[in-house]
Amino acid sequence: MKTSKKSMIILFSILAVIGIAVGGCSMHQYQKKQEMIAIATSDEAKKVYEEYLKKEDPKALTEEGIIKSYEIDKEKLSYNPIGGLMVRLFLNGKKDLRMNFNLIDNGDGTYSTAYYGYTGDLNRILEEGKND
Repeated sequence: MKTSKKSMIILFSILAVIGIAVGGCSMHQYQKKQEMIAIATSDEAKKVYEEYLKKEDPKALTEEGIIKSYEIDKEKLSYNPIGGLMVRLFLNGKKDLRMNFNLIDNGDGTYSTAYYGYTGDLNRILEEGKND
């Protein structure tokens, strides 16, 4: 009877340690995600997005522009192993019109991008707009 009781105590202790470890990892991932969202939605990051949107469409974010609005995809944020934060934007409320950025921290509170890219659908729409 005593060994059975000891075994149960050991088993519950092991399960408690595993539970605490899993909870700690989950909390760490949650904090990282919140940090990425804060960076991606910051005013300084938005300046970078808007600068590049206006390079592709000089009238972007106006009624006359091809690109009228953008939304940050908070589910797909991730850190690039080489450096920077990978950010995806949905344009005009459409998930097939996307622009991707590698947001780099300049160390002075501002951001820049190492590159940006966009989907073929967006490229087609931008090209059609330039030809009009």
